[in-house]
Amino acid sequence: MSEATPQALPARSDRAMRKRQRILDAAGHCFGASGFSKATVEEIAATAGVSKALVYHHFRGKEAIFEELLERTLTEWARVGSIDEHLPADGSIRTAIAGMVRASLRYAQGNPLVRSLFQLDPTVVRFVGSSATVRRHVDEGRARLVDAIEQGVARGELRRDLDPAQVADVARLLIMALIDNLLNPEWLNAADERFVETCLEMLFHGITPRNP
Repeated sequence: MSEATPQALPARSDRAMRKRQRILDAAGHCFGASGFSKATVEEIAATAGVSKALVYHHFRGKEAIFEELLERTLTEWARVGSIDEHLPADGSIRTAIAGMVRASLRYAQGNPLVRSLFQLDPTVVRFVGSSATVRRHVDEGRARLVDAIEQGVARGELRRDLDPAQVADVARLLIMALIDNLLNPEWLNAADERFVETCLEMLFHGITPRNP
């Protein structure tokens, strides 16, 4: 049997990576459509257009696929929803928070895996609750938000009597509540921009200084 040429090895590696990515994309679609528990490796393989054996060649099983998808999703979500991404040149924390909320909503609406995360699938809840990846992203995002709010307080844009950590948690709670209703719009229509704007105005009314 002849050995692969040096030129052939990168080509094989690229093909393998493309197939792996195709499996991940297919899994994200299946998890979003059926939920984590109901989605099967057979369904993922069929959606990706590959064999079940190839799926197991790249991943130990459905849980391993979900772990990698979760890492990718949280990394992307943390980036687009980072307070740093939305701070304008003048450093306005109000503008930054509004941009962070809207970007997070857009990402949640357009990413199928987010739907699976918010369906309260018991298996997913247990995994997310014990995931060091989730905790790391949550803690890093919260720390950056607290820093930005502290700067807003120091500049006088926000009330000086507020606890920046609590303000950060309220802003994050607002995002999570909006996303929950965005994906399950039984009671509230979080896709309505006017409703989102009202939520933001109520938040800003509570954290900005009163005019004398």
